[in-house]
Formats: sequence, C-alpha cells, structure tokens
Amino acid sequence: MKKPYILILAWVAVLPLVATSYAGEIFRLAPGVQNQAMGSTGLSYHGSLASGWWNPALLATGPDSGAELMRAEHFEGLLQQNQLSLSLGGKTRTAINITHLAIDKVKLTRLENSADTLSNSNRPIVWKTVTNQDFIITASFARSLSGSTSLGISPKLAYRDLAGNSGYGFGADLGFLWNSGKGFLAAANLRDFFSTQVLWENGTHEVAIPSLDLETAYQMKLFRSDMPLRIALRGEFYAEDRGEASNLQMGPVTADLHAGVMLQPISSLIVMGGYDYDAITAGLGIRWNALGLDYAFKASAPDGLGSTQRVSASYRW
Repeated sequence: MKKPYILILAWVAVLPLVATSYAGEIFRLAPGVQNQAMGSTGLSYHGSLASGWWNPALLATGPDSGAELMRAEHFEGLLQQNQLSLSLGGKTRTAINITHLAIDKVKLTRLENSADTLSNSNRPIVWKTVTNQDFIITASFARSLSGSTSLGISPKLAYRDLAGNSGYGFGADLGFLWNSGKGFLAAANLRDFFSTQVLWENGTHEVAIPSLDLETAYQMKLFRSDMPLRIALRGEFYAEDRGEASNLQMGPVTADLHAGVMLQPISSLIVMGGYDYDAITAGLGIRWNALGLDYAFKASAPDGLGSTQRVSASYRW
C-alpha cells in the first residue's frame, strides 16, 4: 500500500479522539423525496436528482440531468428544510445541492437583573426571539474506474447562524459504486473523511467524526413485465457510542439501519415504502413527460418529536 493511503487511514483512525460528537449532523439532513420515502436509502439509486449528495460516484453512471425543488417539515414543522438539487450532464457530470435549514421563533432568555443571581425575585425572561439557520452547499464529481466501478467526491461548505452566533463549516465525502450488471449493486460513502470542521466566530472549533455508509440493492422487472422493482438495505456506521439513539451498539461503534422498496406499476406512477432506523416511511411519485411530483412521509418515532413530510417538484432534460 502506498504511503498516502496509509496516512489517510491513520488520520481516519485517530480523528475520533479529537472530534466532537454530533458536530457533523447538519450535513446529514439528506435531500431527495424519493430517498426519504424508501427509508432513507439511496447510495446506489441514480434515479434521484439528489443522487450526487447520497453518493457522488453515482454521477459516473450517467443519471438524468435536471433540477428538483424540495420542501420538508421535520418533527411536525419544528425544523424546516428547503432544497435545490441540480444534476448536470456533459463530458464531466456534476451535481450541486443547496440546503437551507431553519427553526423559527427560538426564544432566548436572560435574568431580569443580569448583574444578580437567579432567585424568586430575579427570574428568567424572554428578551429576544431569533431564527436559527444553516446554509449548506455540496458539489459532487465522479469518475468511472471501469465498466462496473466508479469513485466520486463531494466537497461541502456550510454557514451557521445559531442564537446570534455564526460559524463556517467545510469538509468532504468520498463515494464508491459497484454495479454487477445483473441487478445487484453495492455502494459506500465515507462521510466527513476529510475531517469536516465547524469554526465559530467565538473561537470554538468542532471536528466531525467520520462515518461509513454501506448499501446493497437489487433491481429487477417484476413477473417478466416492464414493472421495475427495487429493494435496498443501508447501514450507517459511526465511530462513536451514540447509545440508544442508534439501532445497533457494538462497543465504540454504533449503527443505524435503513430499508426501502420501490415499485413502478405504470410509467407515470411510483410507489415507495421503507423503514428509516426508527419509523416507517411511504411515498408516491407522479411523472408526466419531463415533469415530476413526489411526496414522502415518515411516521413519528416511538420516542421522537413528530412526523416528517416532504414534497418536491422536478424537471428533467
């Protein structure tokens, strides 16, 4: 093995020792309505216009060029997500995803008399209402290594404005795709491999812990007809103990599991369903020529904050 690869592996191994838990969570709020409807799977699905975010290596397979506008409300409207996904063809295929996250009407409190201590006569009061916001842009590029394998990279930037404090984040993901040519696909995405960092104006410095996404999928024509069927299984592996927040706990490594299915009974209708690590998902897609309309729903987890809904409009060329 060449020395550069040894250095990269060593850096990934040592990084969790100096990283900050959950520092990279803003980069994991995924685009793609179809992906959400299929249990948040998509590392091997090039049919989504947000495929560059899920796995940049997918761009080497030549997905459709197009644009998708998405609106999502997480936790019954507590967190709002607006998304623009662009997939661009040409000699060098690229993809761009622009995300805006917002939590409105966040109340900030302080003591009535800030010079005194907390007491019955000096209680906290609401002195300001703000909107917490994140702006994230991801660009994806890919290269085919052979007829069956490809690699891709996704540099990403973020601007954060939380409770009056601002900061900037930057990092990159590294993707891989293998297509057997017989319906089986395998994909991987090493997220935050380039030590994704968030730098705050107050001097605080956060480093995201790398995580590894793995997915396998099978595509076929149902009953020897022209009815496409797709089944996918995905696992997110974290080099940190996330406790009961994850499906699997293996000492210092935890994992979240996802599963999804897609059926297209007619060319203009797509039916989707799945399981997104703590709740079931479902969705519908409508196609009319180059136009598309998709809807996804994720049920509330047993101990979660509420359900999530997504809707998108797309145009392909």
